[in-house]
Amino acid sequence: MSDEDLIIALVDDSEDDRFLFTVAFQKTGLRGRLIEWEDGDGAIKYFSELAGLPASDWPAVTFLDLKMPGRNGFEVLEWVREHPELKALRIIVLSGSYDPSDINRASELGAADYVVKPIKVEKIREILSR
Repeated sequence: MSDEDLIIALVDDSEDDRFLFTVAFQKTGLRGRLIEWEDGDGAIKYFSELAGLPASDWPAVTFLDLKMPGRNGFEVLEWVREHPELKALRIIVLSGSYDPSDINRASELGAADYVVKPIKVEKIREILSR
């Protein structure tokens, strides 16, 4: 997959955090497409549509904020993990929380990684190279 085909998903209710992530992603030099939702419900709607598509059409990675109004990041992770057809969906928690209980719960719910905001360009490159 070339980086032009790369899809990165971001779920975060903070407009400022989405902007900062976008700037960091652009600085990676990758030419992929960034898709965004500001709430968990929007992300779940999108994820439910992925189930019928080949995995090559899925995001390479989804960055998910935990603390959002409505359906929070933990609830999104729980929903995804309840759908076996989405097992390969790679979700990285991107949160402002250093709380060990948040980190442990995200891991227990199947998050591939846990990154504390703000995310740095080098960390995005590292995650996408895996």
